[in-house]
Amino acid sequence: MAVTSIDLHLEGENQVYFSGQRVKGALVLRIGVPVIIAGVEVRFRGAARAKWSETVQSGTHRTDIEHEKEEIYFDDRFCLWGKVNEHNRWEGREVLQRGRHMFPFQYKVPEGVPCSFEGPDAHVRYNVQGIIIRYNGECISTQRIINVLREFDPKREPNDMSNSTPHPLEDHSERSVHTVCCRPGRVSCSISLPKRAYVPGETLRAEILVHNLSIRKSGAVSLQLKQIITYGGVHTRTLLLKDLKVCDSLRPGQHRLWKEYPLRVPSLCPSRLHMCKVLDVRYCIAVEASFADAVLYAAVPVTIATVPDIAAPPLMTDETVTEYYIYGCTRTESEEEEFKPKYKYFEDIKDIRREKDVILKLRFSPKMKRHKDKTKVESSRPLVKMKSEDISSSSTA
Repeated sequence: MAVTSIDLHLEGENQVYFSGQRVKGALVLRIGVPVIIAGVEVRFRGAARAKWSETVQSGTHRTDIEHEKEEIYFDDRFCLWGKVNEHNRWEGREVLQRGRHMFPFQYKVPEGVPCSFEGPDAHVRYNVQGIIIRYNGECISTQRIINVLREFDPKREPNDMSNSTPHPLEDHSERSVHTVCCRPGRVSCSISLPKRAYVPGETLRAEILVHNLSIRKSGAVSLQLKQIITYGGVHTRTLLLKDLKVCDSLRPGQHRLWKEYPLRVPSLCPSRLHMCKVLDVRYCIAVEASFADAVLYAAVPVTIATVPDIAAPPLMTDETVTEYYIYGCTRTESEEEEFKPKYKYFEDIKDIRREKDVILKLRFSPKMKRHKDKTKVESSRPLVKMKSEDISSSSTA
């Protein structure tokens, strides 16, 4: 072949760019023998695409309908070598001599485009493509997928409720359990978070409360981080990103409280794909408690941001934050490996509150009231405070 290799070289190790930033690089060709071509061009494209299906029932007939939606943010082509007329058509013939040829370029990523994202049958993807335009035969091309990020600070968003509420975020779920020979029992679970907005690398601390006022042993209790993807504004899919087992079981009549149970936020796409009408990304923290006759579920929404909240607890300082990018790779279109975008991740965010204690509450009063101040809870017996490593078994009724 006349063209022995074609490569795209981009400046920077991570190929991570913010909207408004310039992408600089060069298209490098190696030619074995002289070849006649129309020209050389580079193409920059950004688009979102989503596919989903729905089932429509009409009497006894069921029809599966496939949907596909695409939104293009930019699709720009630039001539690196050759001649293009006013109608954007190639004219003339060019001869590439034997040897190595380099065609530098730079491109400014448009302002306001959404963040790169990869999900099941959905993506927001940006790529750079280098193309050799031939008169005879197919064009020769190569491409690189790049990561485009956008800063998201909930405090600067208009009408954003992420940190406006002074009260903890809470959710509660309960159910009555009926038996044949005994009086009805009650099982419940609840979760509470001190704030809504977090950055990747930050440790959120959830308060989890589980009651098993039944005559049967419960199943496992777990803390979960979930990603909620909305396709085209009509179809929703939920992905389980983290599932931490809080405990294996609770005995009949047992109560458990976990104060500030930790979950470190992994590297994630920020919430809300701004200006994207194809996809929407949101997150929630949930507690799931399994019982003999039911699975209880309580969840609160969280916002994944890219700018740490220095003012709100847990307190952070600039010296304790290390910023870098993980969970990413770049590939050409022909490679089979999965592409994962790189996102901001703060490695050394530290919580100044160094409390490692677990509060174990014994024999709650059935008429217990929950106060807005979560550190004050009425009970019929004093609280027992001990280190988490000293607790070998839970309380009994």
